[in-house]
Amino acid sequence: MAGVDCQPKVSHSKRKAEPLAGEECSLKERASKRIKTAPVVAGGEGEEAPAKKMWRLPQEEVDWILAQSNEPVCAEFRELKRANPSLMPSPEEEKDEFTVLLYACARLCYEDEEKFAKFQAWVRCEYASKGFVEVDYDYFGERAEAIRLSNEARDEVFKDWDLSSDSEDDYACKLVKRKVRSFF
Repeated sequence: MAGVDCQPKVSHSKRKAEPLAGEECSLKERASKRIKTAPVVAGGEGEEAPAKKMWRLPQEEVDWILAQSNEPVCAEFRELKRANPSLMPSPEEEKDEFTVLLYACARLCYEDEEKFAKFQAWVRCEYASKGFVEVDYDYFGERAEAIRLSNEARDEVFKDWDLSSDSEDDYACKLVKRKVRSFF
């Protein structure tokens, strides 16, 4: 993908000499350099922050990230963008709160899709070059926080619904059991 840099970021801290852009180094050498990275200067003189520990992303998650489409799911958002590429409501549309909210949601959706496309390209590049993807521990914390917020929002939306006994899963299980019984 254009505009995606897959080269490792170079910090201006003291490090051993690394190969230049044209020089090759083995996968093992790159991995050991990545693990033994020197601490980076934090803020003030003499202050050094410890290097962030890198963790391998599980293969299932790498596969999931690479399999995702970069197209917003909502057809209404795609149609809105075709009609108005800037996704900014016209002065007449600004009078309707729902339309303004719809445009704001569409813009957020496209911004998130763009961020994910860059992340996906980075994951694809890392996986292609190393055969695995390493992320810092903050990635897992941010993911857990996003899942927590999503669960809270879902619970808030469905708080007035009784999903305990009449859930779709129970209904589907009953249908499958009936089919299995009728088969034998």
